[in-house]
Amino acid sequence: MTTPRTRRPAAFWLLIALLALQGIAAVPAGLMLVLDPVGGMMLRMPADMLEGSPFDTFLIPGLILFLVLGVGAFFVMACLLALPDWGWTQRLNPFKGRHWTWAASAAFGVALMIWIVVQVLMIGGGDPLQTVFFVVGMAILLLTLSGPVRRYLALPASAGGRAGAPGVVAS
Repeated sequence: MTTPRTRRPAAFWLLIALLALQGIAAVPAGLMLVLDPVGGMMLRMPADMLEGSPFDTFLIPGLILFLVLGVGAFFVMACLLALPDWGWTQRLNPFKGRHWTWAASAAFGVALMIWIVVQVLMIGGGDPLQTVFFVVGMAILLLTLSGPVRRYLALPASAGGRAGAPGVVAS
């Protein structure tokens, strides 16, 4: 007999909150950099800070910030909440015992940390927001890897690694 696990763990809700925070921070910042690629809309980002980087303007970093780290955060968050049963995404998932959103969430946390490290290497560090968002990325990864979230996003044994709703456990 199987019973659905309907209660989402507290770690899951904290993960959702961090993804929302990231999206809320990245969408407007990325959009400002895309709309004004020389950084005039961002008070602390003069264009000369790009010296030594492969970019002449903030257009490409702004697009990455807006699309990948902003819209992407909202996409991962929405998919974690809805748990869509998209067969193609589960086929791409290297972790067959978990819903594909588990891998997407972990990858997002890693991507955010890489973004901050690359940013520090290209333009330098010292901005407290770099530390804050590196910690946010690490927290997203650690919460995704946590036992409660792993168990919540585990696929039932009867799914045989195929896509399906997580949270169904044999009793």
